[in-house]
Amino acid sequence: MNALRSFHERIKLEPEKGSFTSEPEAARYSNKDLDPVPTERKKWEWYHVGGFWIAEGFNVAQLETPSSAVALGLNPGLTIVACLVGNLLVTLPTMSSGYLGSKYGLNFPVISRSSFGMKGAYVAMVIRAVVCVIWYGVQSSVGGDAVRCMLEAIWPSFKSWHINSLPESAFITAPELLSFFLFWLISIPFLFLSIPALRWMFIIKCAIMPFFGVALFTWALTAAHGWGPLFRIPNNIQGGWSVGYAFCLTITASISGNATFAINMSDITRYAHDRKRAWQMQAMLPVMITLTELLGTVMAASAQVIYGQVLWNPLDVVALWDNRAGKFFAGFCFAFANIATNVAGNSIPFANDLTGMFPKYINIRRGQLICAVLGWAICPWLLQAKAQRFFAFLNGYTVFLGPLIGILLSDYWLVRRRSGGLNVYQLYRPGGLYWFTGGVNPRALAALLIGMAPLLPGLIHNINPEISVSRGIQAFYTLSWLDGLVLSGLSYYLMYLAFPFPTNLREADASLSGDSPTGSEAPEETHVDIEKSVKPQGNYI
Repeated sequence: MNALRSFHERIKLEPEKGSFTSEPEAARYSNKDLDPVPTERKKWEWYHVGGFWIAEGFNVAQLETPSSAVALGLNPGLTIVACLVGNLLVTLPTMSSGYLGSKYGLNFPVISRSSFGMKGAYVAMVIRAVVCVIWYGVQSSVGGDAVRCMLEAIWPSFKSWHINSLPESAFITAPELLSFFLFWLISIPFLFLSIPALRWMFIIKCAIMPFFGVALFTWALTAAHGWGPLFRIPNNIQGGWSVGYAFCLTITASISGNATFAINMSDITRYAHDRKRAWQMQAMLPVMITLTELLGTVMAASAQVIYGQVLWNPLDVVALWDNRAGKFFAGFCFAFANIATNVAGNSIPFANDLTGMFPKYINIRRGQLICAVLGWAICPWLLQAKAQRFFAFLNGYTVFLGPLIGILLSDYWLVRRRSGGLNVYQLYRPGGLYWFTGGVNPRALAALLIGMAPLLPGLIHNINPEISVSRGIQAFYTLSWLDGLVLSGLSYYLMYLAFPFPTNLREADASLSGDSPTGSEAPEETHVDIEKSVKPQGNYI
């Protein structure tokens, strides 16, 4: 018992003097990593934020999304158009998330308290945390393929090393498993980088990956004898579905690759020095991601021309190269790119969520290490066994992300923006403005269910095709992210109109006294109340 008590004391995170949680009643809702970022730690300039998207675009998972569409029979030209539409749709929510992070210095777990309540926000954190763990595992699996290319370039015999040691049902070979472990192990030191320091990693990635992308693009077009053969490949949709069905499915798949950033960007932009340009640089998303998906489409279609088969994973194409130096360099670039993407896009958001759920014991660094362990445990290679399975994974989690994003957008832009925005200090105060009913906003939970419920039959069928549902339900499911966003966002706003709640302290005081304040009495920016209510160390505004 004494040993357990001693361990508990060692891992417990004590509130720092001057922090938002130095007051006892608020201690369970924050720690140093959840507090607003002070000015001296805001190291990301606007070009770091823009460079993030230049670097983020060049990773294997982004390449795989359109390649999977080509593998399922969609014409390469239509695939690119569908990807562009999806990227444009997800850009506006990403801008919103970046705006809130840069303006208030807050991350997603704290921002979600404004709509879900201080306890209800745990639901939002769990939804995102599950997605981040899955993506961390998928990116690690893909990174393992990149390491395998490097090892095969050095030792060609590695390709057949203990090739039959594992059963076929494992969906992974001994060389692939070893490569996965090596990539996972190499990634661990990068989890110890602070977010301000992480910007330099993306600067290096920006300097390398665009040139690498141009080299791959040139090779694909040259080896396939130009554009003609590629874009004359006809549509060949299987299962009796229409081209429109596959087109919408590709839109959602493209959205899914970046849907997490629609809620993740505040975790990055909270460290931005220039508030205005930090969220404006999110406009780089549709440009850079679409260019990368163009490369993925060209590589998949080129493989069909060159090798006579569709290879939806670009690393499978690289593995067929005879040039050992080229294979090693390509594997190295993809491995480095995936490490950077995995850290910023998956482990950091997961760590933020875990910190939000257990602030007394978990900080960002501890959360990232836990993410790495869980990313191995989910056996991500099973998700990538087939193109159809990868699409099922991509589309499946948008059932939860779309409604979640819709509620966040509706809460700030339709409900709170007119009355002054967010009150930062109250986001850390139990029993305060964002406490709602017992710490939960029932409107947000109801809106979440309203957005998810119509999509669940399609999700169930997508996971298990043997469960029959109507074609109408399946067609509705193809735009699951957008459907859920609109349904939940609209439902949340209508429930606010029907059952209003105070959106700033003046309205809360008026509701207690029985008065009804006019709109002109609302403060212009309620988040400045923090300076009157608490004096944290550093400038948090």
